[in-house]
Amino acid sequence: MSQSANAGHSSTIVQAGRDAILGIPKSPPNIRLVRLEIDDDQTHGTLRQKLNVILKNNGDYSAFLLRGSLICSGSATIRLCNQIGMQFSLSKADWTYDVDIDSVDPSFVGHHSIEPNEVVNFNVMVARESGGHEPTVYRAHLKFDFDEGDSLETDDFHLMISGPVVWQGGFQANGPSPDEWGNCQAENVRRLREIGFDYRDHIHPESRKYVEAVAPGIFDDE
Repeated sequence: MSQSANAGHSSTIVQAGRDAILGIPKSPPNIRLVRLEIDDDQTHGTLRQKLNVILKNNGDYSAFLLRGSLICSGSATIRLCNQIGMQFSLSKADWTYDVDIDSVDPSFVGHHSIEPNEVVNFNVMVARESGGHEPTVYRAHLKFDFDEGDSLETDDFHLMISGPVVWQGGFQANGPSPDEWGNCQAENVRRLREIGFDYRDHIHPESRKYVEAVAPGIFDDE
């Protein structure tokens, strides 16, 4: 999953090759989000998200970034339907991260003084301190607080994170039946729809018939 966003009162966000609009409903008059890029990081066998942020000061005075926050408004975990009935061997991965998305206040301290007409570029790694190997989709938005004026705040977007518990191996006597697999995927679609995430694109076209057999019409409004 790769996303990018460009500055203005609305921005372009690209996810899985599709363009959409990311609104910027609140922003200081002279600070602009030039670009937000969100990329997967799987270096530890888990799934983290790396946020690359580019801000620009269009004003006449310097501005200091005091704090950045990731404000979550919902989450849903994707069940891995091919692993129904599997007995797992699990372990915990070690990693370093800047923001724990499951914390009470997922935020980081700002360290950037942005001079007039200056552009700053920094990364924020988003992960979690605990959690299973199945990926969770989070609905969230960014908020940046400065020493003066309003905050800069984006509309919602989605992040996908797994771990730090990782799957080392497992035993599965029999795979799921077509109905079990279809019902599992249909529940994924319904659960993720509640946070505004369309999971149907993640189901292979040749496998959709098993989902439609147990949930007729689930793909009709695409």
